[in-house]
Amino acid sequence: MKPKTLLTTLLFFIVALINAQENISNFVKALDSAQNETIKLQVLDSIINKIDKQAYTDTYVTYTKDYISIAEKLEMYDKMIAASVKVFYYINNIQNHKDDALKVVLNAEKYLNKTKDSFLLGSVYLKKGGAYYDIDFKKAAENYAKAILNFGIKDSIYVADSYLFKGQSEAYQGNFLQAIKDYKTASMYYESLGDVEYVILAKSGVATVYGMNKFYEQAEKAEDEVIAYAKENDKADAIVSTLYNKAIHYKELKNPKRQEELLLEAEKINKEANNNDVYSSIYIETSLTKLYVNINQLNKARQHFAIIEDLKEDIVNEKQLMNHYKIAKVAILEGEKKYEEAIALLKEVILFSEEGKSNDHLVDLKEQLAQLYNKTGNTTASYKAFQEYNTLKDSLFNVQKTNALTYYQTLYETEKKEKELVTKNASIEALKEENQAKKRLLGFSIAGLSLLFLCVFLYRNKQHLKKSKIQQEDFSQQLLLSQEEERERISKDLHDGVGQSLLLIKNKVALNTDESTRTMFNNAIEEVRSISRALHPFQLEKLGITKAIKNTIRDVDEHTDIFISSNIDDISNTLTKDQELNLYRIVQETLSNIVKHANAEAAKISVIKESKRILIVIKDNGDGFDFSESYNDFKSLGLKTLRERTKYLKGTMKVDSEKNKGTTFSYIIPIA
Repeated sequence: MKPKTLLTTLLFFIVALINAQENISNFVKALDSAQNETIKLQVLDSIINKIDKQAYTDTYVTYTKDYISIAEKLEMYDKMIAASVKVFYYINNIQNHKDDALKVVLNAEKYLNKTKDSFLLGSVYLKKGGAYYDIDFKKAAENYAKAILNFGIKDSIYVADSYLFKGQSEAYQGNFLQAIKDYKTASMYYESLGDVEYVILAKSGVATVYGMNKFYEQAEKAEDEVIAYAKENDKADAIVSTLYNKAIHYKELKNPKRQEELLLEAEKINKEANNNDVYSSIYIETSLTKLYVNINQLNKARQHFAIIEDLKEDIVNEKQLMNHYKIAKVAILEGEKKYEEAIALLKEVILFSEEGKSNDHLVDLKEQLAQLYNKTGNTTASYKAFQEYNTLKDSLFNVQKTNALTYYQTLYETEKKEKELVTKNASIEALKEENQAKKRLLGFSIAGLSLLFLCVFLYRNKQHLKKSKIQQEDFSQQLLLSQEEERERISKDLHDGVGQSLLLIKNKVALNTDESTRTMFNNAIEEVRSISRALHPFQLEKLGITKAIKNTIRDVDEHTDIFISSNIDDISNTLTKDQELNLYRIVQETLSNIVKHANAEAAKISVIKESKRILIVIKDNGDGFDFSESYNDFKSLGLKTLRERTKYLKGTMKVDSEKNKGTTFSYIIPIA
């Protein structure tokens, strides 16, 4: 970005921020003068929606808590629960007030019997699970399970999140079989939703569970699945991290050749990726440095350590990455036989790792320390370090052994129960089959004849309906075309005939000093022009479809009380003239419906051009309506006309509306 552009953007942001704060100040004054709780709630709603939550987190949390308290008093439970769910993240993650966040969500939980909104029901338990995460994984898993049960069909993304977090909580408890099931279920949900990043995260969770318990064969299968999926979706970072994890497994299996192959492949992909991730680079180069020192290839180790040295300035404030830099430095010092320097630096690394409670990592570091002491001839210190290494290794081995036994026992019991169930079901099915054999023949005969008659009837009926539908659509489209032609004719007559006549009369009246008469003529001329523009959009022909839509939005914004925001892509020269006219009418008539019927305070329109379609979304915060009821109303021609125009464009129209919750019109128009 050029310095001038950057400065302009910064100034714009500052001005916008100042204006926003001035607006909030006005609302705060209104809050102080509010005479009852209902008005206070409305003012607070405006404040918490307008405030910059990241910049003024404490203020946002304070006002939201006031909002929750008043909504609770007024028994507006849906509003109270929704506000509690939204503010939870800022209290728990930004302010880091874990206890306070838990109190907010527990208070919301008390009123769940007052709502039927599946999103709110599930969200409370999802947030409650998050509050217990890192504190009590059992309670966290229980609440994630409740969230799954309470979310509705429309809340699939949150169900997927609940399974993912539940899998993590189960893994931390040692319930690995359940954790794997939850990760796989989450993966299926994310895949159906097209969320590639989280599919990879869930699949990687399965590999991690196997790897942490030394089930390397299963771990490698799961990792190969992650890599294949990541390649399909061009996710280089996921490929790199998975290859790195596989390399760690081969290190533990004492296979340096395979470890080297995987690390070099990860290094190559990371360098070829556009981002060349610094984190991945540090981890990979550290592992390669240690590997080459261990196999007595010091020159290669120095080459990879040099890469880390070049990145040192970028990571100086990153404690975790600096710790990896020190690990690589220890390896180089050891290779150069500078054992005392290596020991001093390794102690710093161990101290940092002990604070992070990474026992897997500590085992290797303690073993390395014992070996370094031994190389210096300090057998006493070496023996002590070796004892610490053995104690930690035995402790870790016992945990892994217990986890493995639990895993296989659960797997055995599950398979045993499944076999027993299959045997019982087979016996029952055999008896049923014997009793129903004779009934089937008769049933098939009757069903066959019935099906034949039904097929003939349905086919004839389908053909008739198809023919009627085609005729109806042709008639509707011809009617729309005729209507537009008639509008254009009348518009031209008004503009060229009546408009010109009025202008001539105006010029004659201009000689008259009667100001009121002159004003009347000006108003009449403007009214004729307005009617002419409404009947046929000449601006569409002169300015093009994109500017015509923008002008229409500006007219509605200027001449009504509705605040309209917009995001309009350039769609000029994309459609034919007839298509542009119908598209323009769709936008015009939808905005007209909002003005006439929605009682909205604000609306937003987006026109997005994609490779093979144009997406139009028009949303308001008005009263909403029952679409099927309004569409079937004989007097409601507006919605029918919108649908017919959309059909003419071979597009699809979707209306999402609930009473008192606003309306969203979505149109998808294909383009060649």
